[in-house]
Amino acid sequence: MHTFLRVLFIFLASVAQADEDAIAKYGNYLPEQLLALSEDERHSSVPLIFSGAANLATSPAGELVMRAYLNSLMYNGFADYEGAKRAFQSDLGGEPTGALTVWQIHSLGYRASRVNMTSVSFFPFDFGGTMTEDWAFVKGTVEIIDERIAYPVNHVDIECSRNEGTCEYRQMALMLPDQNSWVQSYHVGEIADDTYRITRWEGQLIDAVPLNDSACRTNQLSLNFETQEFFEIARNNTAAECETMLGVTFQRLEEPRVSRIVDGREIINGEFEAISEEAFTYFSSSFRNQIDDFVSRADGN
Repeated sequence: MHTFLRVLFIFLASVAQADEDAIAKYGNYLPEQLLALSEDERHSSVPLIFSGAANLATSPAGELVMRAYLNSLMYNGFADYEGAKRAFQSDLGGEPTGALTVWQIHSLGYRASRVNMTSVSFFPFDFGGTMTEDWAFVKGTVEIIDERIAYPVNHVDIECSRNEGTCEYRQMALMLPDQNSWVQSYHVGEIADDTYRITRWEGQLIDAVPLNDSACRTNQLSLNFETQEFFEIARNNTAAECETMLGVTFQRLEEPRVSRIVDGREIINGEFEAISEEAFTYFSSSFRNQIDDFVSRADGN
C-alpha cells in the first residue's frame, strides 16, 4: 500500500505536466469561445478547471457569483462590476479588457477560496517514542532530509510487537489544494498502512524492513528510543531502473534517501502560514496598499 501510493504520486506528477500544457493552450479562451469548441475536444483536451469556469460565467447566477468573488478580494464587485474586473485583470498583469478569460475566471475563484482558507486541526502535535520489554510505539511527522515531501502535513504512528516480530506502520496526510485543484478544500487521506518485519530488537533499538519486499525500493525503519531519533531509509531494491504497474519508471537512487520522524509543529504551522501569506497577495492591490500605508503609519507612531 505504501509503495503503491508513492508510485501514484509520481504518476499524477506526469499527468500534471500534461495539464500544464493544456492550461497554456486554452487559458486565454473566453467562456463563449471555449464552449464553442466541439464536444469531443472539450471532453478530451480542455482542463476541467476551464470547463467549470466557462460554465460558471455563462450560468444564470454566474455574474452574481463573480461579483461576490471580486468583493471578497476587496474589489468593488457589486457597485462597479466592470471596473472591478479591469482592476483584477491589471493585478494579474494582463490587459484590462473587462472580458475575463477562463483562466482569469478560474484564478478569481481560486483566490476567493484561498483567502477564506484557514488553518485546521489535523492531528495533535504528538511526537515521541515509548518502548517496553515487548512493545514499542512511535508517533510524529515524517520529513525527508534535504528534500520537500509531497504531503508535509502528515502524521505517522508505528506500533511494534516483539512477540509478533512485526511493526504496524500507518501514515495519514492532509492534502493541500493548489491552483490546479478542482476543489479548493482540505482532504485527509491514508498514505500508508504497512507491516514491517523486525530484524533487530536490542536494548532501546529496533530495526525493521517491509514484510513484502518486492517493490522497486525498500524502506527500512531505524528506531532509537534512547535518543528519540526515528529514521526511515529508502534504498534501491533492483539492480537497474524499475518500471511499475502504472508505467512509471523509478530511477535508481544515487544514495539512500533518509526521512526522519519529528515533532511536526513547526512544519505544519509553516504550511498554514504560507497559505495565509499567499492569500494576502490575492487581495486587490489598492487594498494591500492601504494596509501597507496603515502599517507604516502605525510603525511610525
